[in-house]
Amino acid sequence: MTASQKATSMSSVSAEEWLHLILKPADSTDIWTAIFAQLRDLSLSLASLPIGKGWADSLHRETIVPDRLLADSAWDLWQDFARCAPTVVDELKKFWVQTTASGTAVLVLDGLSLRELPLIVQSGQSRGLSTVRVEVRGSEVPSETDRFAAALGLPSRSKLYNNLAPGTFIFSGPDVYTDLLDAPFADCLGAIPSSPRLFLWHKWPDEPLIHLHADKKDGPGVVAGQTKAELGSDGFWALVDRMRQGRRLLITGDHGYAASSDFSNEEKNEDTIKLLRTHFGASRCVQENLQAPWPRQHLPPLVVRHDGWLVVTGQRKWAVQGGFPHLCHRGLSLLEASVPVIEYPAK
Repeated sequence: MTASQKATSMSSVSAEEWLHLILKPADSTDIWTAIFAQLRDLSLSLASLPIGKGWADSLHRETIVPDRLLADSAWDLWQDFARCAPTVVDELKKFWVQTTASGTAVLVLDGLSLRELPLIVQSGQSRGLSTVRVEVRGSEVPSETDRFAAALGLPSRSKLYNNLAPGTFIFSGPDVYTDLLDAPFADCLGAIPSSPRLFLWHKWPDEPLIHLHADKKDGPGVVAGQTKAELGSDGFWALVDRMRQGRRLLITGDHGYAASSDFSNEEKNEDTIKLLRTHFGASRCVQENLQAPWPRQHLPPLVVRHDGWLVVTGQRKWAVQGGFPHLCHRGLSLLEASVPVIEYPAK
């Protein structure tokens, strides 16, 4: 057995373990908390594998069993997700009000997924920087940027730009500086003021990387390689150090993303394909149309209804003209809806 095979074997979670965790009679919040803890430990343990697309593939394979259980058997957990799962926004609120002698800083990386969790932890350790804590929390529903912004009290993430956040922003205050960044990490250093509280949202990796390669066959591999390079770069860690000057720092994201080219369930029933194609096209969510409502209830359900949205659950894809995107988010699979939360101490 090779070293990689040993690492994979050691880090795998058995189907029986997932069955016990997901199907046990317990409160939905408790089950989602346990699922997130298992995903955190799994992601960190797989970091012993060579980081790259091979590692990302291993992480995806580890989510097939729990994703199928949630979509096909324990679908009530997805129905309860928006109401019961502990979210990134919940965690930000707790972090923001903790009383310490240090200031407070938040860095939101747009589209940060479980794949990037060990990259950040490992790169920090290689530079002598240990985490205060590492968690996994849930995205908003759908798992997309505007829903996360709305949960922060923002019409859109752009309202953070140049310290112009509105009074509705839940972390607003006279000592808070906000910004929306899209420059390379090293070029963002000059934008960090001496304010005791920072809330910065960077568009990387979603807008300049994931969206660019979403429809390309080699997209997952390219994204894996480039995220590894960026999160190990001097520029990224210079930004982290600048934000940590006198401030505790929490790094997180608004949603994850999935490699749909590896989804375990491609719909074959022609009526189901037509239904999904008509309502969703090649997307994982859509606003519900009352003039053309979702026509029938499948068992197991194909979608979750939440706050005027229809959201596809599980690792489902279907045939569409032009092909289904190879990278996607906005749906409810574990890699789309699970987000790292990484805290570092003040410097």
